[in-house]
Amino acid sequence: MRLASTAMAVFFALIPSRAGAAEPYSTRPSVMAGIGQWVVFGGGNLAMQLKIGHWAFEYSHGQALDLNRFGGFALKAAERDAGVSVFVPWTTGGGVGYQITPELHALIEVKAHHFEVRGADRNQRVTYTTFSVGPGVFYDIYLYRGLFLQPNVRFWPNVATTLDESRATFRRDDGTTYRHESHSFDFFANVNLGWTFE
Repeated sequence: MRLASTAMAVFFALIPSRAGAAEPYSTRPSVMAGIGQWVVFGGGNLAMQLKIGHWAFEYSHGQALDLNRFGGFALKAAERDAGVSVFVPWTTGGGVGYQITPELHALIEVKAHHFEVRGADRNQRVTYTTFSVGPGVFYDIYLYRGLFLQPNVRFWPNVATTLDESRATFRRDDGTTYRHESHSFDFFANVNLGWTFE
């Protein structure tokens, strides 16, 4: 246990940091791009972040996310089994939170996600928007001057949906039916690439 904690201390000590800055909690605006949305889902995401004292604020907007890429690993098991395709034309929202250290902050985020779902028969199509509220944890790793990577973990459970009765029925290729429930992102991880202006 002591060896593990020593290894973690050494690891974090080697990460470039702002902690040595004259004012570690100075006002710092940043712009970021979510690497996962660009590389994994073939779409895009841009975000703005503002840190003021111990407060942290963020707004982000993503678009054209294809959840079927790479074997549909981002789909729910029932969605994969039914052969539906799930596309996210846009996702948007923001968050507010607290800086625990100059590099580590947590947010409560409020998001809206618009979905387009098509069945195995591509003439079957339903669109809806879900709304989620949940926490996120972010860690800034400064690479050079204002350039940083920001690994993050979020939990975005659905709190509301525009899908009628929260479900839609699709026909499978074999003639059986599949009841699609509003897609929820729930737990997921990402890495942002950003630049801080000081």
